[in-house]
Parts: sequence; C-alpha cells; structure tokens
Amino acid sequence: MFARTFRTGRALKPGARCWSLRAALVAVALAAASVTGADALADEDEWQVSGRFGLGGASVDGRTPLGLALGFDLKYGIDDAWAARISASGARQGADADSRLALPAGSIWSYSTFAGLTYTMDVLRLLPIFDVGVGVLGVAGAVKQSRRALGIQVGLGAEYLLTPRWTVGAMAEYIFAPFDLVSNALNGSQTPQWFSLCARLGWIWN
Repeated sequence: MFARTFRTGRALKPGARCWSLRAALVAVALAAASVTGADALADEDEWQVSGRFGLGGASVDGRTPLGLALGFDLKYGIDDAWAARISASGARQGADADSRLALPAGSIWSYSTFAGLTYTMDVLRLLPIFDVGVGVLGVAGAVKQSRRALGIQVGLGAEYLLTPRWTVGAMAEYIFAPFDLVSNALNGSQTPQWFSLCARLGWIWN
C-alpha cells in the first residue's frame, strides 16, 4: 500500500545561490513537513498483496529445526495507519531422529492462517509495520502427534516503496498457541510455536 506516499513526494526546487544556509534549512524542513502531511490518506481504500520467503523454525516436541518458509498476505487500508489483513504461511523443517524421546527423522510441516490488523508508520518511503492476528496454527509430519490449535501471530518489519506500485521489505514473525502455552507453562518446549524471518515483495492497487 502507501502508493500515494510515493506519488506525493516532491523534490525541492533549486533556490537562488544567494540564499543563506539558514534559509535553505528552513526550506528543507518545510518541504519535509509538507510531504509528511500528505501521507495522511496514503493507505485508505488501497489493497496490497505480498509474498514472503525466508527461514522458518518450528518448536515442537522439544526440537527446534529450521527450514524454508513461504507466506502470503492480503491487506486493505482502513485509514492512514491501519489495514485489515489475512495471512497464510507454511514451512518445511528437516529433523533428525531422537531415540531417547522416540521421535522419528523426517520433515516437519508447520502451517498457519490468520486474520488481523497491520499498523504502519509512514516515514516517507520507508514504512515500519507491526502485525497482530488471531487464527490457526498446526504441525504435522515427523512429530509425536499432528496438532492444530488456536494461535496468535505477532510480526515486526518494514517496507520500502520502490515505485508507486511495488514494495520490498523484511518481516520477523512469531506464532504461538496461547492455551497450550498456559497448560505447558513448566515445559514450554512442548508448546507448538513457529518463528520466521522473511523477505517480502508487495504489489499495490486501488
């Protein structure tokens, strides 16, 4: 999103050479304030679709293997700061056998689907973002037992406007099952959790 932020950015016109340094600084400050003020409606009624790829880790049955993570996000701008969002993510982690815990070797598949909100701070073309959502997470494959549970998603990242339509960025995400976390408070490693660090490419339209 935030295409209008990019479109409304205006370069300062060259001034007369006789301007003093103070006058130039004042002009720059006024221009920056003008651009920031133009951001107020940057997100409203805009859509953004994004794809994510990177590293993802699942914490389940006392093991925390890493693997390839992929994700998808769809956002709709509610106003200049808030967007409604749906997300889907999946990852594959390779795990070694653990005879002591009777855990098999093979692939662990972790997945999640969430609906939530995204908060964005407009800083010209660099956009810090914060995600929170509620949905479902699950693990299957080389685990003691396949599981699916209510999950909470928290994400922190940033995007950069390459053009009025395309963005690139990075996102760190943490997903956990809150009810399992409470029931296993004395042994948190048994609680299904998922964390990822991904690059993201987005496309904007309205």
